[in-house]
Amino acid sequence: MDGRCLCSLRSTQRKMAVNCRKVSVSPLVAVLVVFFGTGSWVAINGLWVELPLLVKLGIPEGYQLASYLTIIIQLANIGPVLFVILSYATPKHIRLEVPAIYLVVTIGITACTLLIFFWDGTTYWDVVNDYRSTALLILAFFLAIVDCTSSVAFTPFMSRFMNLYVTWYFVGEGFSALLPSLVALGQGVGGEEGCRANFTYERYINGTKNNCTDWITDAKSERFPPEDFFIFLTAMMSSCGLAFILLNYLPLSKRERIPQECDGPLEGVEQIPSVSSSQESYTMIRNGYGATAEPDDADKDIPVESLTQKNAIYLFVILGWVSGLSNGVLPSIQSYSCGAYGLDTYLLAATFGNIANPIACFLVFLWPQKSKTLVTTTAILGTLFGSFCMTTAVLSPSPPLQFKLAGDIIIVACWVCVTAFFTYTKATIGWILRNANGSRSLLIWFGAVTQIGSLIGALIMFPLVNTYNLFEGYYADPCDDKVDCIPA
Repeated sequence: MDGRCLCSLRSTQRKMAVNCRKVSVSPLVAVLVVFFGTGSWVAINGLWVELPLLVKLGIPEGYQLASYLTIIIQLANIGPVLFVILSYATPKHIRLEVPAIYLVVTIGITACTLLIFFWDGTTYWDVVNDYRSTALLILAFFLAIVDCTSSVAFTPFMSRFMNLYVTWYFVGEGFSALLPSLVALGQGVGGEEGCRANFTYERYINGTKNNCTDWITDAKSERFPPEDFFIFLTAMMSSCGLAFILLNYLPLSKRERIPQECDGPLEGVEQIPSVSSSQESYTMIRNGYGATAEPDDADKDIPVESLTQKNAIYLFVILGWVSGLSNGVLPSIQSYSCGAYGLDTYLLAATFGNIANPIACFLVFLWPQKSKTLVTTTAILGTLFGSFCMTTAVLSPSPPLQFKLAGDIIIVACWVCVTAFFTYTKATIGWILRNANGSRSLLIWFGAVTQIGSLIGALIMFPLVNTYNLFEGYYADPCDDKVDCIPA
C-alpha cells in the first residue's frame, strides 16, 4: 500500500471504503483538476457576460435576450433530473458520472464550436412575427444542459480523489466565472457611439437655399468580435475534456485516488472528513443547480443539530423567494435595468456580478454560519437592492441618475450586492440543512425548492418581458439632436 496515504480502517465484520489524505498533492494533477472544474459553468457564464455586446450588435431579441436565456437555463434542468433518475434506477455498483461527463463535455465542445459560425444566424418565427436568433437559442439550451448537469456529475467523479483535490476543483469552479468575465471585460462593447458628418449637400426648401449635412452614427467597435470569444469558450471546454481524460486514465492521476480498501491500519492515522461534507457546502448552491447531493452517512465529523419543522419551513420559504428572484426574476430584466446607463455599465454589472457569485460561495465554504437571523438579514438586503434594480428596469429608458457617473456606480454596485447577498443566503441555508438531523431529506427539498422557485420566477417574467412588453429598452441615436439643414 502507498505509504503516502493515511487511512482509517475497517469494521470488525468486513472491509469498508476508506477516507485518505495525502500529505501533499501532485502539482500536475492539481492543475488538471482546476481545468476540469473550470469547464463546469464556463459556457453559460461566458454567454451571459457576452449579452451586452450581442445586444449592441443588434441581435433580434435585443434587451429581451436575457429573459430568453433565463427561461432556457431553467428548462435545461431536465439534464440533471434525468441524471438523478437514471442514477437511482441503475444498480449501485454502476457509476454513471464518467459516461455522463464524456457526453456533456462533448456536447459543450460541439455547441461552443457551432456558436463561432452561427451565433448571428436568424430565422423568421411566425409565432412572434419577427426574426429570432434560432441557432443561438438552441445552442444556448444545449450549453445550459451541459452546465446544469455538470453540477451533479462532476462532483461525484471528484469524490474518487483525495480530499485535498476537492479544494482545487472549487478553484476551477471559481475560474469558470472569473475567466470569461475577465475576457469579456477585455473585449469590451466598444466606445460610446458618436455622430459624424457623412457628406454635405445643397437643398432648396420653400425656395430658400439650405446647406445640409447627412449625419451617421459612428460606433466604435469592440476589441475583438464574438467569434473570438466563442473560440475562447471552445478552448476552455476542450481543456476541460482533455483534463478529464487525463484524470481518468493517467497513471499519476490514478495514484491520487482514494484507495478502495486497506489491508491494515497505519500508525499515525489521521481521520479526516469525507469528500461529500466539503462538496455540499459549495456545489449544492452553485447557481442553484444540482442541489440534491446526498450526504455521506459515515461522516461523523460534522456536528448534527436539530431543526424544528417550523424553522425548516421558514428556511425553505426564504430559499424559494431568494431563488425566484436571483435565478428567475432579476436576470430577466438586467438588460433593461443596466442598458439605459450604457452598454459599458451593463457589461460591468454582468461581469462583476458573475464574479461575486463564487466569492460568496467561498465565504460560506471557508467560514460557514448557522444563524437564521443572518439568513433573514442577507435575504432582506438582497431584496432591497433587487427592488432598486427592478425600479430602474421599470423606469427604463429614463432611469434615475442616467448619464451620470454616480448612476453608473450605483447600478453596478446594486447588481453586485444582489448577487452576493442572495448567493450567500442560499449557501448559508444549504449549510444549515447539511448539519441538521435528516439532512439527506432536507437537501433533497433544498434542491426541489430552489428549482421550483427559479422556474416560477422565470415563467412569471418571460411573458411580462416578451408578450406584454412591460419593459422598454434604451435605444438612443446620437444623431437625433443634429440639425440636418440650415439656410445658406
